[in-house]
Amino acid sequence: MAVSLLSSSVVARACTTTGRRTHLIVSMQRGLIVAVLCVAVLSIAVPAHAYDEVGGTGGPCVGCHGGSVNSPSGPHGGYTATSKKCATCHSAHKAPAGGIVLLPAATVLATCQTCHDGTSGQGVYGVIKARTGVDPADPAESGAAHRMLDREVDPITAIPGGDSAGGGARTAAFSGTAGGLTCSDCHSPHGSNVVAAFTGDRARSTTDTAGLDSPSNFYSTRLLRQRPTSTDAAYASVTEYGSDWCAACHAGRLSWHELYNHPVEAATTYTGPGSAFTYESVARLTGAGASTTTLGSLGRNNFGYVMPDPRTAEQSGHEPICQQCHEDARDVGDVTLRTVDATEVFKITDVDGLPSDPVVNSDNPRFQVFPHESENDAFLIETDNDLCLNCHKQPAG
Repeated sequence: MAVSLLSSSVVARACTTTGRRTHLIVSMQRGLIVAVLCVAVLSIAVPAHAYDEVGGTGGPCVGCHGGSVNSPSGPHGGYTATSKKCATCHSAHKAPAGGIVLLPAATVLATCQTCHDGTSGQGVYGVIKARTGVDPADPAESGAAHRMLDREVDPITAIPGGDSAGGGARTAAFSGTAGGLTCSDCHSPHGSNVVAAFTGDRARSTTDTAGLDSPSNFYSTRLLRQRPTSTDAAYASVTEYGSDWCAACHAGRLSWHELYNHPVEAATTYTGPGSAFTYESVARLTGAGASTTTLGSLGRNNFGYVMPDPRTAEQSGHEPICQQCHEDARDVGDVTLRTVDATEVFKITDVDGLPSDPVVNSDNPRFQVFPHESENDAFLIETDNDLCLNCHKQPAG
């Protein structure tokens, strides 16, 4: 703007002066142009650092949410022709030379971790280690993680139970470095072609506690792709989150093979009347201590992780979906009655993984990071008999 205001008068005078003065004016103009360009480049938006919900530090909300703190999709959707959200994740003049699609980091994983870096409860990796000191991704430690490694050596390419024919492992070519697993294999960063919204356990928010009860706060697609990158070519897109979505990778876990699997219900295997169970529609207990069930979401409650015996009408003929055994670790189920008692109901009162009482944790589950991390092996909600006896009677004798 300064250059345009000066150009007509300054250039006119410059034409009537000596060559030395003309050179001076031109130099001044060039200096102004460089200054304006520097300001313009510095004003280009780049991804903000992850908001630290523990210390309350980080950039302003609109830095990540694209102009409106009330936008439910943040930078991952809700675009218009005049959208300014693109600059939240893409940088035209500051992208690294070795990067892709103008991302501010050299890889998809590194870009995602600009915000989701695990240093706060809003991160999906590193939360458990930050709170407990135990790394669930370390084979030497207890726990489990869907690991993603942006490296040429030993990338994550093996899928347990990925062979739809035999039930064994399968090797897949993912989207990350050297064909390894990365965030965009399961998530759609732009929010396109995603599954139907479902009720999760938690909204990624510093104010998400038991007092925040509006279902709309937890109803989201989680940006899950209808068809993950590793899906077999013959496998249909999945529109409902549930066993079928897990089987897009772990196809051999849906049915019985020479590698024995627990029965799992999915739309591709269910032959009973009505619809197969999904995450948003399972038979769950009607309350603490109850042995009756109703159809509802598995999210935001602990009542869908047990099966009374004898089975109720809603459970009759159905098998469990993957997520009824594999979810965030929690305490559920009376081993004798297969119910949920008053101490085991779903309860979120604190920042993810940080109990207000350092001795007694009040949240159940404590962490909400599935399917990225878990304190239990294989992402099981509980282990050994504590898991099996939530649905099965203990054998006599």
